Amino acid sequence: MGIMMKSNSIKKYSICFFVSLCGTNFATAGFMDNSDTSLYLRNFYMERDFQDSPNPNIGSWSQGVTVRFKSGYTDTPIQVGLDAGVQYALRLSNHNDERPDTVLPFNTAKGKQDRDYTKVGATLKLKYKESELRLGELLPRTPVAFIDDSRQLVTTYEGIAFETKAVKDLKVSAGRIMRINARNDDSYEKLSLFVGPNVPRYESNGLNYIGFDYNFKPDLSGSYWYGQLEDIYQQHYLNLAYTANIGATKLKFDVRYFNNSESGDAYYGKIDSDSLGGQVTFLNGPHTLTTGVQKNSGDSTFPTFAGYAPQPFLQTWSTLGFIKPNELTWHALYSYDFRDVGLPGLRATARYLHGSKISRPNFNDNTETETNFIFNYLVPEGLFKGLGFEWRHIRTTTKYGVANTSGTDFIENRIITSYTYKF
Repeated sequence: MGIMMKSNSIKKYSICFFVSLCGTNFATAGFMDNSDTSLYLRNFYMERDFQDSPNPNIGSWSQGVTVRFKSGYTDTPIQVGLDAGVQYALRLSNHNDERPDTVLPFNTAKGKQDRDYTKVGATLKLKYKESELRLGELLPRTPVAFIDDSRQLVTTYEGIAFETKAVKDLKVSAGRIMRINARNDDSYEKLSLFVGPNVPRYESNGLNYIGFDYNFKPDLSGSYWYGQLEDIYQQHYLNLAYTANIGATKLKFDVRYFNNSESGDAYYGKIDSDSLGGQVTFLNGPHTLTTGVQKNSGDSTFPTFAGYAPQPFLQTWSTLGFIKPNELTWHALYSYDFRDVGLPGLRATARYLHGSKISRPNFNDNTETETNFIFNYLVPEGLFKGLGFEWRHIRTTTKYGVANTSGTDFIENRIITSYTYKF
């Protein structure tokens, strides 16, 4: 797993390879004919109001523009392709700009959020039959590394990734990620551990990973993934999912387990964290109901990357995360699709999470809760097809001790308008 290629070398190699490709007489008809270019616009408003707390409100209003080009492949023995993307965001008001909100970059020297920022990336693709190698900008959605699309611009990574489906019903993934460009940043940094503000930052040379996803039967699948953030932590992930049909109702059973421990020189000391979660989902016509329980074990908080990288493979992942030591969380979600009442494209969702038994020094009866109400509408057809609206209302409470609150309870609203156009 020790692929020692530096991220700058990957970028230079990708650019040089593409330039040489353009200067040859390769049969490149498929490169452009099967390409895809899209424009994505996102207007993002967020306001977080802290309740009964001296903490000031935070939030921002911004407009984002993303252009992505995805090429096809040359018809050479080893097929070659290139993806490229540009993301740009502009702050539209000065409200709360003197406080960081994790949406836009914050300039500590000026004591203000940046007015705008840009992300640029490119990915070289090399494909042979059912296998593909990607070098450069990566947008992983895996148990060991995941993008963050919950704010304005999307998290990106830099590294090398390999995937093959050469064996029937089996997908094998492997790679090395060296750097992260966080959702509220315009530059890459080495990977590190997400910790409190007063803890020194230690950087890793990279994340090595390998993953296996296998379909045992059409209704039964399983996964095993291993990730090693060098000299910080290592992670094992297991998953088993089963689907059954009972009349008009589809049932989905999903069990997930994470085991986390320190790695190598253990820059952040011992890491002791396990998480076991199980949930069941009922789908019947426009109705979706999901409920489940997750139990964390060990003395450590579940490890995630610095830069607000999410871990949505945890079934309780949300704004609060529910990743604290020994936390027991139960959760429920109900969603309704209004297509059956003549409003296709409209969906309403309610979600509740309750975490308890959190290990915290000097306090007992530690709990936290989160409630989400989400309304989505995507224009399904006509002149404005692709235009989307979302309102997300979030309420959180956190209590340490019988009569003590944390002072960080908040009510948050996000209003998002988006539009996608494919050329």
